[in-house]
Amino acid sequence: MNYEAALAYIDQFIDYERSREFARQTRLYNLNRISQLLGLLGNPQNRIKVIHIAGSKGKGSTAALIASVLRCAGYKTGLFTSPHLITPRERCRIDGRLISEEDVTLYILEKLKSAIETVSDSEFGRVSFFEIYTALAFCYFADKAVDFAVVEVGLGGRLDATNIVSPVTTVITPIGLEHTAILGETYADIAAEKAEIIKTKCPVAFAPQHPEAQAVLENRATARNAPIVYTGTIYNRQMLGGTGDNNDFIDVQRGFNGDTFVGQQFDLNTKSDNYLGLTIPFLGQHQLVNAATAIAGIECLLQQGYDVPKPSIYDGFKQVQWPGRMQLIQATPTASSTVLLDGAHSPVSMQALCRAIQESFRYEQLIFIVSLMRDKDLTAIGKIISQTADSVIVTQVSADNPRVMPAETIRDAWEDISKKVTVCPTPEKAIATALTSALPGTLVCITGSLYLVGEALKIFGFEGSQDRI
Repeated sequence: MNYEAALAYIDQFIDYERSREFARQTRLYNLNRISQLLGLLGNPQNRIKVIHIAGSKGKGSTAALIASVLRCAGYKTGLFTSPHLITPRERCRIDGRLISEEDVTLYILEKLKSAIETVSDSEFGRVSFFEIYTALAFCYFADKAVDFAVVEVGLGGRLDATNIVSPVTTVITPIGLEHTAILGETYADIAAEKAEIIKTKCPVAFAPQHPEAQAVLENRATARNAPIVYTGTIYNRQMLGGTGDNNDFIDVQRGFNGDTFVGQQFDLNTKSDNYLGLTIPFLGQHQLVNAATAIAGIECLLQQGYDVPKPSIYDGFKQVQWPGRMQLIQATPTASSTVLLDGAHSPVSMQALCRAIQESFRYEQLIFIVSLMRDKDLTAIGKIISQTADSVIVTQVSADNPRVMPAETIRDAWEDISKKVTVCPTPEKAIATALTSALPGTLVCITGSLYLVGEALKIFGFEGSQDRI
């Protein structure tokens, strides 16, 4: 048996991330299957110190930052995230290295298969794609004896498969109105779902929240006697590595040099410390919030006596890698345009992306390439993009993903609200069209879905180069 056979086996199971009925599967979200599955595997999650992260926006970036800091502090650190961009191996990594094809094959076909089939034949029904990868990660991390595992919630919190852990710290990033058919229609409803990762006497870090969400989170933490650590005050923010005057922005007209460090420097004041001159290789004000939230999570660990030297925070922030989030690439050495990749897929994240573009770049023309999933707020996202883009190309990722919204549907909805919308049937065609029509100093932004970002990375030749990210 080989790696391809292991993936083919997993693909037999329900993948709610790709399900067209994604928003209607509320009854199938529960902890019965994952509890039974992990029980058959010896409950490996109980042998891991977990930092558990939920939220609507920024939880992946926050998780990557925390994992990078812990690695720089000398800890063997696992990281479990979803979805993936290019390969499912990205979901499970230790010290930045993706799980190997050999280990995926070993765990799925030899260590997990019998338990998976036992659970799937039980009264609880077939396990899901996400539950299998969750079990794989916990077994892998336990067997490799990681010191910490940073675990990102897949959906919600209360009934997410990852909520089987007893964490040493929990973190909740900004909460927005997302997956309302499953999680609820108000900030309070959604916060109540995510607040269920808060455990008794386990310190919790809160990012800045909508007042309704904040009240729910604080009440839940108080009821469970969980100490709260808040993010501090961010100040003295400045761009790093931009090609504009005084490094205030990236001048696309002059071209983007991929060897130039592009990011931000800032100071942070928290209740317990002052951090001067922090740098992150990310763009956008929203990433500063993620960085501050990551530090709040680290301070939760410090409260419990774990040793995380302050220099490791600085080093971890500088060294973190998290592709597909305002990631800059140059199409070709002679291209007249710069390409920006970002997985924004909701009105809140799209607003943050557009604001970051306006704050970070100087360009002559802005072209958006967009693909969306069916459960997204099409009209709201279109209105936000129309206020920023000079033109929009809509496309769709692979046809084997039933959640993908047809490009023609997007065009029809946006014709009255966007300046210029065209359809290209594939990401390859959309990118080629944008680059061919681009004037000097054009910024091409590929966004709307992490699936589209993953396809773009393959098109630009990044497939096979992500063994360490």
